[in-house]
Amino acid sequence: MDYTGSFCYLDGVIVPAVGGEEITPGEVSFYEVIRTRNGVPLFFDDHMNRLKEGIATRYDLDEDIASVVRHGLNALLSHERHDEINVKVTVSFTGHQYSLHICYIASVYPSETTVSEGVPLILYHAERLDPGVKMLNNRLRLSVDSELSRRHAYEALLVNHDGYITEGSRSNIFFITDGGVIHTAPDNMVLAGITRRYVTEIIRKEGISLIHEAVPASETHRFRSAFLTGTSPMVLAVKSIENQSFDVTDPLIIKLRRIYIGLADRSIIDYKMKNKAD
Repeated sequence: MDYTGSFCYLDGVIVPAVGGEEITPGEVSFYEVIRTRNGVPLFFDDHMNRLKEGIATRYDLDEDIASVVRHGLNALLSHERHDEINVKVTVSFTGHQYSLHICYIASVYPSETTVSEGVPLILYHAERLDPGVKMLNNRLRLSVDSELSRRHAYEALLVNHDGYITEGSRSNIFFITDGGVIHTAPDNMVLAGITRRYVTEIIRKEGISLIHEAVPASETHRFRSAFLTGTSPMVLAVKSIENQSFDVTDPLIIKLRRIYIGLADRSIIDYKMKNKAD
């Protein structure tokens, strides 16, 4: 996940983005990838809450990390902004001292064609050591990226040692039965993505049946359709998993995507209002 653009924010200073390699000093690193639109981060408070919760599993921080990140993000945006791009916020610890790095990263969003046609996925046998905490695992990331490139797939679904699909390498996965019941892995088996949480809330508010059970990798054929949720894809239909094809025209997926985009637009307004108040 190399950074892009001309500048980065590093511990209170705007520095040139040189070399295209991420600056991730420290022994333990926590991170968030946040989608921005015209210089405004989507669901900023949600990302900061998850970042704080992750850090709190190992360290006690007296500082309000959200305020520190907001300042750094605004500083970066004042030097360089894009119409739409992801930023990566990394908090790295050496002992109990931390370093904050904020950078733009290469971002690819699904085109209208991709949204309508869906995306191909593969299965990958691996699992996160601590799925509830968003920590860097460069070995897993490099291995998955290599396999995705080799097999020309959009995403890899992680399969645990018991043969169950838990989540995508950088997204969450949902399956829909012929009867319109949605299945997804329980929260304790996945990194509970922010998009996943909002989509889950939408599903409940719309009165759609939702079952928190992981799907065996050998039983994907039982479902009529599937979709991913995540920062870049938002809500995105799955065309296939390995050799199993799915219905990409499922009206449930189209409906969930439409409602979620409305929430994302609202989060932009909320951030602007809070920034103005500060």
